[in-house]
Amino acid sequence: MSIRYLELAGSADLRPTLEKIENNQTLDFAEYRLLQDSANAKLDQLLRKHQHPHDLEELRLTSVRMAHLLQSSCLALRRLDLEPRDKRLAREALAAQLAYMQACLQRSLINFD
Repeated sequence: MSIRYLELAGSADLRPTLEKIENNQTLDFAEYRLLQDSANAKLDQLLRKHQHPHDLEELRLTSVRMAHLLQSSCLALRRLDLEPRDKRLAREALAAQLAYMQACLQRSLINFD
C-alpha cells in the first residue's frame, strides 16, 4: 500500500460506515475494505512516528487473525444448520466476545489522556 493511499484511507470520514455498524446493518465490500484500510492507515501513521512499539504491530496481526476467525466461525456455524434457538445463542456468544473486547479498550483508555 502506498503512503498516499494510506493517508487517504486514514483521513476518510467513517461516520456513515460506523453508524451502519451501530445500527446492525451489513457493510458492502467497499465499506468493509475502507474500514479495514482506514484502521491500518491510522496504525501505520502511529508506527511511523514511533518505530519501537512492537505491541502495535502485533495488534494489527492479531486483529486480522480475529476477523478471519470470526468469519470462519460464522461459516462453520452456518454449516451446522442450527435450530433458531441455537442460532440466537451463537449470535449472542459472538456479540459478547466483541463487547468484551470493546470494554477492554474502554477500560484501557480511561487513564490514557
